Amino acid sequence: MYGITRVDDETHRTHAWRVSLRRRRKMHVKNFPDIKYGGRRKALRLAQRYRDEVVRQYSPLSRREFSNIMRRNNQSGVVGVNRRATGYRLKNGRMRYSCFWDAIWPTKLGEHETAHFGVNKYGEKGAFERACAARVRGLKRVRGFFWACRPGAQPRVSARGRRAPSR
Repeated sequence: MYGITRVDDETHRTHAWRVSLRRRRKMHVKNFPDIKYGGRRKALRLAQRYRDEVVRQYSPLSRREFSNIMRRNNQSGVVGVNRRATGYRLKNGRMRYSCFWDAIWPTKLGEHETAHFGVNKYGEKGAFERACAARVRGLKRVRGFFWACRPGAQPRVSARGRRAPSR
């Protein structure tokens, strides 16, 4: 079940359902002990209600939002744009290097597209700007929500028309 786990710890005599969801850097965690809520089934129903309320109140990140999170290892200053150098050997045995600015963005589930712009062809600034523009164009086509359990999946809609978490 999305966001709900079972805790059965005989050592500490803990038997409960735990709801644990992260939304925009904030953790929403709540335990539903069997003893307090009248048994395992009732505690589960309350945990599911609480989980659904958190999901309703704090929608998941869209795939586009998730794709624009700046990572700690980013060195270009622009998300999804990086510089790389490739080397190849000439016939005379010497090494030659070509530098590129690459842009990357998600497409379908588990897939991505890239665009490469050579520094030799466009210059350092021109290749960088083209890579940034390609990423912006690519991200305009990204749809859906980011679900950690199923990246890129669309959330299911319940019979009442509300968003229900994917399982």
